[in-house]
Amino acid sequence: LLPAFPLHPASPLPPCPARSYVHPQAPPAELRLVSELMRYVRLIPFLEDVVTSVEAKADVWTTTDEFLSMGAGDGEEHALLLCNYLLHRGDEAYVVVGRSALEERAFFVLMRETGAAEGTLFHAVRGTSYPLVDSRCPLSAVGMVFNASNVWANVQPADVPSKMSWNLADSLAWRRLFIDGSADADQVSRWTRSVQLSTPHYTRAAEEDKNDLEREVERAIRLHIEERRGSRPTDWNNNMRRILKTILVRLEVDAREGVTSKPDELRAELAQTLQSYAVVGFPLNVTWTDIKQVIEAVDATDIHNSSGKELKFALTVHVVAYPNSIYSVWVYVAALTSLR
Repeated sequence: LLPAFPLHPASPLPPCPARSYVHPQAPPAELRLVSELMRYVRLIPFLEDVVTSVEAKADVWTTTDEFLSMGAGDGEEHALLLCNYLLHRGDEAYVVVGRSALEERAFFVLMRETGAAEGTLFHAVRGTSYPLVDSRCPLSAVGMVFNASNVWANVQPADVPSKMSWNLADSLAWRRLFIDGSADADQVSRWTRSVQLSTPHYTRAAEEDKNDLEREVERAIRLHIEERRGSRPTDWNNNMRRILKTILVRLEVDAREGVTSKPDELRAELAQTLQSYAVVGFPLNVTWTDIKQVIEAVDATDIHNSSGKELKFALTVHVVAYPNSIYSVWVYVAALTSLR
């Protein structure tokens, strides 16, 4: 499932142990809660390894500082960053490697209170979490677990998270790769120092850049909807922009706090509008990579094919900037038809 010694693209030395990538790392100062850390890591775009200087089958890992600098990475980069943030908080955390229904090799993060049998599994790319006892967790088979001190191979008959023992001290269930005082431990001693920085480099996005992005995305969506409608008239209700903006701000706050937005509360913001119009709306959220991705998400709603009495469209874009030019882009596009 995982090489015990993954490659680092910039290193002239042999591969480093997986455990050398685990190290407590300070998150941006404004992100303290687990839900906030999850939100930030989840927003970093997913990108498969691009192998250029090593064999095509090699698995290349980057440090979290390189990951943040590039602004994209794959499953292990997301999991390592979240794990290291949790360790900085003082939580007990491990990277879990296995298989899931959607991934041949899946990376999760296990967090639990020190010494506790129960815990929580996080999928850092999708921003989802599951108690260890939750049979709905998509992680279908656990192969190994590692942290800064060791790597444990799962040797017990069970490999489904909800049905297996998570007592890493149980030698009948887990096999340690590095044993203190062994030849193996001595052989890799020069690689035991972490490759990670204690505090990655963070940069702040200018407010002007965020505002420019909001205007760029809104303009592009407006033009695209008008083009898709062809000869059909496309009238815009600009009075709805403030109301929809309020909803989008609320949705980002809820996402950052790790709570599910309540439809009734969001609908209350539209109460006055609903007295005059039937509203079909779609709040969308994507991580900013390019305008094409946003347009495709809007296109998928088929909102441009709406029809009805005195049809109007409403559109608002809300962009939230996170460190290292990570942007959460919210779009609310709605079709309004008159009830009168």
